[in-house]
Formats: sequence, C-alpha cells, structure tokens
Amino acid sequence: MISENIHIDVNISSFDPEKLKKGTWIAILHAQRVPPHIGLIFDGNYNSLTIKEHELNINYGLLLKTILQKKIKSIFLKIVPHPVFSLNHQLEMFQEQLKQFGYVKQNETTCLSPVKTFFREFYAVCSANEELFFDFIQQLNNNDYIESASCVNMELKDGIDLPFYTIEELNERIRSERQPYYND
Repeated sequence: MISENIHIDVNISSFDPEKLKKGTWIAILHAQRVPPHIGLIFDGNYNSLTIKEHELNINYGLLLKTILQKKIKSIFLKIVPHPVFSLNHQLEMFQEQLKQFGYVKQNETTCLSPVKTFFREFYAVCSANEELFFDFIQQLNNNDYIESASCVNMELKDGIDLPFYTIEELNERIRSERQPYYND
C-alpha cells in the first residue's frame, strides 16, 4: 500500500534533547506510521493515552532511550508558550484529562483525544471529534502555535510530512491493536 503524506510547512531546527526539558512539546512517535502515536511533553515530562492505559510522568530521557533503542521515527513540535498558565498547571490539567479518557477505544477515543481537549482549553483550538491528526496539526500551524519541529531517526527538509489516513483506517488499526487486550 502506498501511503500519501500531508506536508505542513514549519520551521525546522536540529534536534537537541536538552530542549525537551523546557516548554511544551507535541511528541509524534512512529511519525510515518498510520496512525502515528501522539503525546505531550511539559518540561521533560511525557504523558500520553495508549491502547492499554494512560502514561503519566515518563521522563523525557527514558522516552528518548526507547526511541533510540527501537529506532522509532519521531518528530517533536515545540509549542508557543501559553501567555498565562504555568507549565506545571498545564501538566496537571492534561494529566487529569488523560485519566478521564482511560485508554484508546475504537470509534470513541484516540491518543489525540486528550491532546485536542488540552488545546481546546488552553489555546482555544476547536477540533471536531473526527478531525484527524494531520488536520489538527495544520490547524495549530495556521494559528502560529508551532514554533519549530525537530526529529530523531528520520530527516525533515522544508517542513513535516505526516501520513494521510481515513477515520476507517484509524479505527481498524485501533481495533486490531486492542484485540489482544480487550474485547469491546
């Protein structure tokens, strides 16, 4: 199957793991897979929603070690700082949102769901439930919320390329990955 990509023009910067210790970042793991996996990093603290559970308080160093060992193609998007709320407050709120979602569910919740909720509450970015990741990132970029992108285990040229997929492909992937763990 030949996968189409959606190109999004963003500023590219060289990857420096130390930068992940400051600010808010969107971590895109398996960046060329359908679908990629999404999480947020706040001052080096990674959190995401997975097929099994919510991941909380993962140190960026541990995340990077896994990315490097498994050669996971990853993109990190630096988000413009929020003008009012502290990163600690944002982290606490995002973690509460993750807990409410529980885990990824076919036709209900994806790893992007809590990220959309976070950006709706803190950046006033309204996203439909069925809006897919590449459209969401395009919306963030159109609103100038992405400062720059950097990557590990891949190359970025004049922006980022994200895989195109449909809602049906997304739900089929969730179904197949959840099957060993849950029957819902």
